[in-house]
Amino acid sequence: MKVVRTTKIKIKGSTKASNIIVNYLSALNWLSQIVFNSKELNSNRLAKSFYPTLREKFNLPSQLSCSICKQITATYKTAKSNKRWKLVIFKNATIPLVWKRDFNKSGRGVTLWGEHVSLHHPSIPQNTWKDSKLKQIKNKFYLILCYEKEVQEPVQRGSIVGVDSGIKRMLVATNSSNNKTFFFKGGELNHLRKNIRLRRAKIQAVGTRSAHRLLQRLAHRERAITEHLLHVASKALTKYAVESNARVVVFEDLSNIREASLQKGKDLREKTCRWPYSGLQFKTGYKLSEYGIGMEIVSPFYTSQECPKCGHIAEESRKGLRFCCISCGHKGDADRNASNNIGNQYILREQGFRRMGSVNTLEKSNHSLEMVSHKSLICSGIQV
Repeated sequence: MKVVRTTKIKIKGSTKASNIIVNYLSALNWLSQIVFNSKELNSNRLAKSFYPTLREKFNLPSQLSCSICKQITATYKTAKSNKRWKLVIFKNATIPLVWKRDFNKSGRGVTLWGEHVSLHHPSIPQNTWKDSKLKQIKNKFYLILCYEKEVQEPVQRGSIVGVDSGIKRMLVATNSSNNKTFFFKGGELNHLRKNIRLRRAKIQAVGTRSAHRLLQRLAHRERAITEHLLHVASKALTKYAVESNARVVVFEDLSNIREASLQKGKDLREKTCRWPYSGLQFKTGYKLSEYGIGMEIVSPFYTSQECPKCGHIAEESRKGLRFCCISCGHKGDADRNASNNIGNQYILREQGFRRMGSVNTLEKSNHSLEMVSHKSLICSGIQV
């Protein structure tokens, strides 16, 4: 099975790209004024009328002259559909590149409009390249390369990996085939954010322009380190899933976690609102797909309060990172128990699909299925 992936590669040695980006941005704003006044949203008619001007006045290659007309009309069509018709001013240019027209392979580099430039990346994809983009960030040029990659077909047999996501521990995962547990702590990210938050409070009190610029740099730094840690965590979880011969990895549906934290304290509310659970799930999902492993989402209700042995649910059973069931006395790590419950919940849901064969029927019986104890899983012959 083939999928399309993207990667950002730094390029060097291009004197032509900087001039083209300046001209391309000027041409975008020039044509944007014309489209705003005329309300002409047909890219073919625009190209027929203004293609010679774009080529001569702005000294643009032929393919880019056509791309400008398409980009302008697409932008104004979106504004019109959203009922926000106003003059669009382009400040940052991202140039579309057509494969084997605007750029092509050349050894370890590429040719951009006939000019050879070198690529700086630890692993340059050697797969089939597709249409891509050229982007300028702070006087540095990056090739947003799209390429086609072969991935495995979806795995049909294997274990179920349940994943509990948290703030103190970013990931805790267990699987249905063995007792090996995966832990990935979030202490480094929490420490970073706490320090940046304290620095931001002091800088905001100054209120100068230089203080505002420093706040922007702090935000960029926090975002970059967060992205790096999310990639590290998702890679480690993917490796654990592959070693466990998993066919699916199950996460909690945390889409409403921010609304639920509004009644909590300020410190916890701030941590929760800045918790990058969605980015972590996204990065894990596409990494798992390369090995044919699926990703599913289940309800998060009572996963940390339910005993994986007897199925009893009580808030008193969990105290911090320790779990002790007040009904059967089962003791264990609270996050590990939660990940077990998440995996078991998916197994119950899957068995519900197989027995009832209807999504609507399953949705009506979700509540009763979630309350089925661990004993019913053992009786049905499911390994947990």
